[in-house]
Amino acid sequence: MLTNWIFHFNYKEKWELLKKNKTVFIFLLLFLTHVVWLLNTSNFSYALNDLRIKIPLLAFPVIIGSTKPISFNNLVIVIKFFVLGLLISTVSGLFAYYKIISIDNIDNFRNISIYISHIRLSLMLCLVIFILAYFIYKKILTKKYEIFISILILCWFIIFMLMIQAITGFVILLLISFGLIFIIVIKEKIIIRKLVYFSILVFIPLSILLYLLYFINDFYTPTQTGQGESIYTAKNNLYSNNFENKLIENGNYIYRDICEEELYETWQTRSSICLDSLNNSNNKMFHVLLRYMASKGLKKDAEGIMQLADKDIRAIESGATNYRFNNNSFINNINKRLYSIIWQIDVYRKGGNPSGHSVTQRLEFLKAGLNIFGQNFWLGTGTGDLDDAYKKYYPESNTELKPEFWHRAHNQYLTLFITFGIFGAIICLIAIFLPVFMEKAIKNYYFMIFFAIALISMLNEDTLETMIGVFFFSFFYSLFLWGYKNEKASEQITN
Repeated sequence: MLTNWIFHFNYKEKWELLKKNKTVFIFLLLFLTHVVWLLNTSNFSYALNDLRIKIPLLAFPVIIGSTKPISFNNLVIVIKFFVLGLLISTVSGLFAYYKIISIDNIDNFRNISIYISHIRLSLMLCLVIFILAYFIYKKILTKKYEIFISILILCWFIIFMLMIQAITGFVILLLISFGLIFIIVIKEKIIIRKLVYFSILVFIPLSILLYLLYFINDFYTPTQTGQGESIYTAKNNLYSNNFENKLIENGNYIYRDICEEELYETWQTRSSICLDSLNNSNNKMFHVLLRYMASKGLKKDAEGIMQLADKDIRAIESGATNYRFNNNSFINNINKRLYSIIWQIDVYRKGGNPSGHSVTQRLEFLKAGLNIFGQNFWLGTGTGDLDDAYKKYYPESNTELKPEFWHRAHNQYLTLFITFGIFGAIICLIAIFLPVFMEKAIKNYYFMIFFAIALISMLNEDTLETMIGVFFFSFFYSLFLWGYKNEKASEQITN
């Protein structure tokens, strides 16, 4: 794209087009802020690498903003190629999982995003899902085979997001869907249709809420009675109980009714793996066993070990901590992911260490980020010192996080405030939001869908801190805002 722009010459014409797109210069403040804040930087090695990652924030607006807008037909072609790329990526991941193509470390569905982060991929899938749905809804696609293929692709992308357990992407998909349905309810004139859309708007969130409440209730409902009341095992050995530790699996206390002597002795008759060894997740096998047995409502003694089936032993050896999730069907993986989130929150509430827990450790990241922002309120850390600020903060804090989990805030807005302080962050936000209002992009469906996806993702991710994230944001921001003729009449493909 850059090569074509350079060798197309006509730089005078490009400059004239760029001058007409005044909002491009406002958006470029986002990149310029990174450059100016080099003055507040001591780690130039990190800063220059960060500027390298942020180059698309400069390149795409300039290239697209100084090029004649493409027709709507050509925009559809661009989107079709984008859909094709995502289709290849998702199908390749599925092939890798089923060993049709050889790629290492594809042992579960969460790893089948083989080219980019599953979170970044889910954002792209969300964008395409909403665009394809709009093409069908607005009858932009007129040929039956195109509509049929689009519906199949749309369904496949939703299924794929469920398979990779892309919570961020799925939450975005639901939130924007509810927003669109709400707009349709308001605008719809026919009462029957309005009632149908309103019913959908109420039914889906209510169904999700009821399912979550059922799941949470099931999580806390014990399947074992009389926990911690027994004194002796069947072999007349004493049970040990940790009544202060309230951690549970399927409602059953993990650290009650334990006879370590019998567990170690009997486990050796069922498995060759030592209970004191660590599994692939760096968890001690002994604790994996305790959690698994608690999930089945078994006492942790010789009799409990012998009640485990061979498939249970294999599952424990592989690191499984709950018998309910032994199979890898994608529906079961969704329930497993949901259970994992509830379990993490429960552990965190009870004072457990959030290290390695994808949801609750983010609360610690946010806490760290807010404290660092407070220390650098006015001018921030500078473009290159963001990482150093975290490295300095964590050892001095009282966080329970292990050093390997000392990460950044995973919130793009907070990252901007930490890096540039209150003044620089406001400049960045103006650069992002002001062009939207000046270009009246609120009426541009494609831009607003993309923009909503990007903005929501920034609440949970440092979207602009990775090359893929920057490419995604800068390219589609530029394409949908300056890159094509946004005319109602053009939203009909001519063949």
